[in-house]
Amino acid sequence: MMENYNSDALDKLFAGTLHVPSQEAPTEPTTETALQPLAGDALRELPIELLRDFATGMEKQPFRPYSPEDLEALRQDIIAHGIIQPLIVRPAGPHLYEIIAGHNRRSAARAAGYTVVPCLVRNLSDDEAIMQMCSTNLQQRKNLLPSEKAFAYKMQLDAMRRQAGRPSNNSPQLAANLRTDDEIGESVGISGDTLRRYIRLTYLIPVLLQAVDEKKLGLTIGATLSFLSRNNQEVVEAYCLHEHSVYISLELADRLREADQGSAKFTPEMLEELVQPSGKNLRKVTLPFKTVRRYFSEEATQEEIETTIQQALKLYFATKD
Repeated sequence: MMENYNSDALDKLFAGTLHVPSQEAPTEPTTETALQPLAGDALRELPIELLRDFATGMEKQPFRPYSPEDLEALRQDIIAHGIIQPLIVRPAGPHLYEIIAGHNRRSAARAAGYTVVPCLVRNLSDDEAIMQMCSTNLQQRKNLLPSEKAFAYKMQLDAMRRQAGRPSNNSPQLAANLRTDDEIGESVGISGDTLRRYIRLTYLIPVLLQAVDEKKLGLTIGATLSFLSRNNQEVVEAYCLHEHSVYISLELADRLREADQGSAKFTPEMLEELVQPSGKNLRKVTLPFKTVRRYFSEEATQEEIETTIQQALKLYFATKD
């Protein structure tokens, strides 16, 4: 059984050089192996039905499940090579274990016909589990969305501060907070400032956070907008992204943040004035049809009208002194 591996074998296992063969018809482990709570770290084969998703109090893991395509690729890899890297779990009550890392491996193994999977069982506190879950996923997973990184970094930071007894963001001992930010940033290969920008994204309303994920807003712009009140964020999203297709530059984001600091409740009229100064933010101009109808027949399509207007503007600026 997996519990008999020595430390050298474990090192090879995590380095990916030791092969753990899959079983065509996996057998259930004995009751003693699968169900008894474990004192200390140990490698065990556990039934999939005993594994539950990560959830520590109100905090759930911030990472998306694999796409159907990625999950199928993982399933095929497990069929071909077995589960080379065990899941990391912790005891979560009688006959239950909580997955710290390996949710997608569990799903792919189940789809591949596995009933038991290799697991490294660790006795972790809530904060230790959060830090293990975040660091493992941040190191191993590629193409993470900004929102996934943002909530993972925040969970890590909060857990580290609780463990170390460090002050919160509004504490006068700000230097200690910044050192903690820098420690996490260094561990993932980014600056402390960049990490703090990511964490600011967690204060965005969902639709603006989605805009960052979809690259409609940049990281720094999203972080700047996060300082707006939720009400003003909603007004900005409706006006700029939904109603008028306004490009939110960093310059505009800074103006919005400055205006919000005066406790002003944004109105469409206020936003119109804030958007206009640079003249670079408007991406869409709407003309009432009655303004141009005399130039077109009733049969003219929308595309024909737009093309004609574009050609007229091009000719106008080409001949303008």
